[in-house]
Amino acid sequence: MRIEKLIVSNFKKFEEKTFEFHPQFTLLVGENGTGKTAILDALNIGAGAYLLGIPEMQAPSIKRKFIRRETRQNGEFATFEPIVPCAVSCTGQVHGSNLSWTRTLSSSRGRTDRAGATKLRVRVEEIYQANGQETNFPLIACYGTNRLWIEPRTGSSVSSVVRQPIGKQSRFEAYRGCLNTAISSEFVRRWVKKMELIKLRKERRLKSIDAVYSAVIGCVEGVREVWYDFEHDDISLEFGSGEMSLFEILSDGQRSMTALAADLAMRCVQLNPHLSSEAPHETEGVVLIDELDLHLHPNWQRGVVRNLVSLFPKLQFVATTHSPFIVQSLDGQGLINLNDVGTLEERREIFSIEDVAEETMGVESPQRSKWFLKMEAAALHYYKLLEHLDSDDPKVEEAKAELDRIENRFSDYPAYSALLKLHRSAAQ
Repeated sequence: MRIEKLIVSNFKKFEEKTFEFHPQFTLLVGENGTGKTAILDALNIGAGAYLLGIPEMQAPSIKRKFIRRETRQNGEFATFEPIVPCAVSCTGQVHGSNLSWTRTLSSSRGRTDRAGATKLRVRVEEIYQANGQETNFPLIACYGTNRLWIEPRTGSSVSSVVRQPIGKQSRFEAYRGCLNTAISSEFVRRWVKKMELIKLRKERRLKSIDAVYSAVIGCVEGVREVWYDFEHDDISLEFGSGEMSLFEILSDGQRSMTALAADLAMRCVQLNPHLSSEAPHETEGVVLIDELDLHLHPNWQRGVVRNLVSLFPKLQFVATTHSPFIVQSLDGQGLINLNDVGTLEERREIFSIEDVAEETMGVESPQRSKWFLKMEAAALHYYKLLEHLDSDDPKVEEAKAELDRIENRFSDYPAYSALLKLHRSAAQ
């Protein structure tokens, strides 16, 4: 499965907008409020329409909060009126067929229409019913900013949210909870533990668990070995320095990438068990990640796109970021800059961090700190005021008072303050 084009109508902040995506990796950038997460929400609904053809799985619907609202002034008060229909349309490839499909919410109190996705549903049902042993099913997954710290609900409704790793499972259980944005770290532990117990009972290596460990090693900087520690009942990681750590005490960045890599690889292995250790490399699908740079040091940010594309080369990633280091690392991948026209461009030219920050992300003079720029502006203003001191300008006293305020403002910077006073003495 691959999504080539997305059209949204009256969806969140967008009245009508079309987006195209790179077949392998698309990065969404833009200031807060430009619609990055809105695009992921729309793709969640568009890609999730695939689940209409998988029995017992629930496809995401268009929620009321996604409907675009217009502000209208009625007398003394402003109202926010929902504008319908709200629609998400996609064009892409599904099991070798070029398809277009639409999910529509025609009323703020209605239900999301399935009719526009009939061709997609029928195509998926055909593949599902055939369910050949060699049939590859696409991975669909969405990871939000809450992906590690909000554990999916458990309890009586657990079957609708978190997959159960105990007992016999259908390959299609990999779709359960795949678009809920949060990762169940508890499920990650339980799945790995179960596979290790099976390995011990059969007294042989399991390529599926090796594939998950390899994904973690490839995504988490410095890790050279992963295993399940039965003594501490947790996943254990060994780093190149010789240091060992349990999953629960890893840093935020390490936990985030470990859980993300493991969850992706596990779903690939479960969906396509016939691919064995090659499942992460051969599984197609769509993966959405909000704030890819979350908790990651800049050194890790520079390599995260490369690592994901290398480990999961047939998945189509769409991610958001505020990191110029991730934008800089794109090499032949796609970029959609919502500060600009919002169209897809490929990045092949080498850009400096300053170029990315200023030209792509709209940061003024990124070579200098914001405080330095304020000091520079104050100095220029200061020097202009000095020109009034030896004139007959009636505003001389006002200029002197302003000079005093500037000097006091920067009194914590002795050298800078002394320089200003030196110029003032010279002018007098």
